[in-house]
Amino acid sequence: MKRYFVLAVVALGLVFTACDEEENLNSSVWIGSESESNVIAQLDTLYLDARIENLSGAMRYLWTVDGKEVSTASTYKFSQPKTGEYVIGLAVSDDKGENLQTTMIAKVEGRFGKGAFILNEGNMGNETGTLTFVDSKGIAVDSAYYRVNQTLLGNVCQDLFISDNKMYILSQNGAKNGGEGLLTIANATSLEKEKVYDNTTLSWPSNLAVVGENLYIRDNNGVYMLDTSTEVLTFVEGTKGALKNRMAVVGDKAFVMGNKQLFVIQNGTVIHTVSFESALSGVAKTYDGNLWVSCTKPASIIKVSPVDYKTIDSHTLNVSIGAGWGVAPAFSAKDDIIYFSNAGFKLYRHVFSQNETEEVADIKEYVEDAGIYYNSLGVDPVSGEVYFATLKGYADYKTNDIAIFEEDGRCTAPFTYNASWGESADHYIFKEDGTLVFSSSEGHAGGTYDKAETAEEARYNRSKYYLEKDLFIVEKDTYTRTK
Repeated sequence: MKRYFVLAVVALGLVFTACDEEENLNSSVWIGSESESNVIAQLDTLYLDARIENLSGAMRYLWTVDGKEVSTASTYKFSQPKTGEYVIGLAVSDDKGENLQTTMIAKVEGRFGKGAFILNEGNMGNETGTLTFVDSKGIAVDSAYYRVNQTLLGNVCQDLFISDNKMYILSQNGAKNGGEGLLTIANATSLEKEKVYDNTTLSWPSNLAVVGENLYIRDNNGVYMLDTSTEVLTFVEGTKGALKNRMAVVGDKAFVMGNKQLFVIQNGTVIHTVSFESALSGVAKTYDGNLWVSCTKPASIIKVSPVDYKTIDSHTLNVSIGAGWGVAPAFSAKDDIIYFSNAGFKLYRHVFSQNETEEVADIKEYVEDAGIYYNSLGVDPVSGEVYFATLKGYADYKTNDIAIFEEDGRCTAPFTYNASWGESADHYIFKEDGTLVFSSSEGHAGGTYDKAETAEEARYNRSKYYLEKDLFIVEKDTYTRTK
């Protein structure tokens, strides 16, 4: 993984003073922190401490958040899953009966505006789906939706679509196993829940796309249109045979894969069908507002106009390009660079402007437990990073990894350190200047750290790290390498 900047921190609170009659000294208390801002991102931590002048003896502390008591220690770690402004209060009293109070305002901002989302379907028998977020610095937050909302997504999550800063998450089995429903709509920046839609008439829904107020859902019967304002569900005639795969949206049109054709849907109606010579394995919007379409036999990538539906250019590949049985396209792209794997562990890229194809990597060389390719290939359209998720096996599905390839082909694959407090720091990268970017899979720790010369320096300075063989110190905590 890579880069991260912890937004944590705090402003000085209001200061109240009192006069000690015996010593005639002014007493004061204020809220201190390790930084100089009162703004943090969701789930990050603001490290606060009580700072006192001219009070002596045994001290009693009381921290509150919006009037609710949260701690009686001299320090307090403030963290919140929801955005907004919070009033942090501190009351300090001594054994002489003096009682001082102060407050500050902490602002929590949306955490999820820049980064990549990985949708995990969850075991059909006893789980619900989860959402993992990897931000632009490489920090991973597992079960991100649950952490924010304390409710569970539906069972067997299948597809995710973002439109107009709203996130739409579709599950196959809806509320099974305690999930909240078939379709969850949340704010895309904060992941705070806005609406849940459930429907028992759909038959194993797998994919969705959003065009304005209309949401298109593919199931075993074809494509339905859901009006999100009225919650009226209508079948789109002529879409029987729509494949279990992601749709593409260009303007006010949705493009849905059939076997050897694309259904063009506009305002709930199929207005055109684009025919191809062989079976399709993927469709996606291009960087310049056209369509990428992949075909299996012959293996090819075709650029298609979404206006007149004519082929702009077509390239035949010397390796296969297929989606397997999954619900994700066979490829993902940044600009004119198309990455694909043929549902296996060999990662390829095709530079369309040059009509050249090359192998990027064999995932098994980077991820020891890679046993199954599973709907996993995605490319960040801004950074060009390629995300490749793997499972050890169906029985060992909880043993899984995400390898992230830089645009130049370098790869960061995680390994694990376990801390005494029970979280695992499993995502990290050492930059060329020695800077460490580190995160925990539990989402509570993470940041960018400079290299310390000694272990003692790292134990003293929270901004430093130390690594020597199996000894790892960061955030003043000591870790033991386990893998």
